[in-house]
Amino acid sequence: MAHRTISDDEFLDKALDLFRTYGFHGVSLSMLAEATGLEKASLYYRFPGGKDEIAMAVVSGVTAGLQEKVFEPLKGEGSPRKRISIITENLRGFYSDGTKACVIEVLSIPGGSEQMIATVKAAMQAWIKSFTEIARESGLAPALARSRAEEAVLRIEGSLVLSRVLGDNGHFQRSLKLLPELLTVS
Repeated sequence: MAHRTISDDEFLDKALDLFRTYGFHGVSLSMLAEATGLEKASLYYRFPGGKDEIAMAVVSGVTAGLQEKVFEPLKGEGSPRKRISIITENLRGFYSDGTKACVIEVLSIPGGSEQMIATVKAAMQAWIKSFTEIARESGLAPALARSRAEEAVLRIEGSLVLSRVLGDNGHFQRSLKLLPELLTVS
């Protein structure tokens, strides 16, 4: 019988969905094997560090996604409001309009490796920094820009939790709609 093959990107997408749904502790290698159609031996062949290494690969992918979909566009061309509009659409897509949990949230719960926790922390700090920079560019004073950047991330992350728990993605949609006002001078 031929062994099942799956691309790294497809594997990590399936793993991301599992971690978003069940969290770090809720995902087992059996679940990963079933979702991907791979044997556990194949998982260990690809990821000798097991679930920790798989979670780290997922976090690294999410971090790269944030870099591509949020941090880089905020440094691009156009007015700050235009760039914020671009990233709100990117975030809408990344979180399936608020129906998918933030993997940074679910993987920040203690239990993963120190490296994973450090990577999640660095991603959150980079997100705040990129929002602070666009707010500063729009004319906000440094302290206010930082405060508004933290508030923006808080609203996005909090709205994802509310959307998931209450089954109403309107919370997420409203948080994105308010980003331009929050991060720019009126």
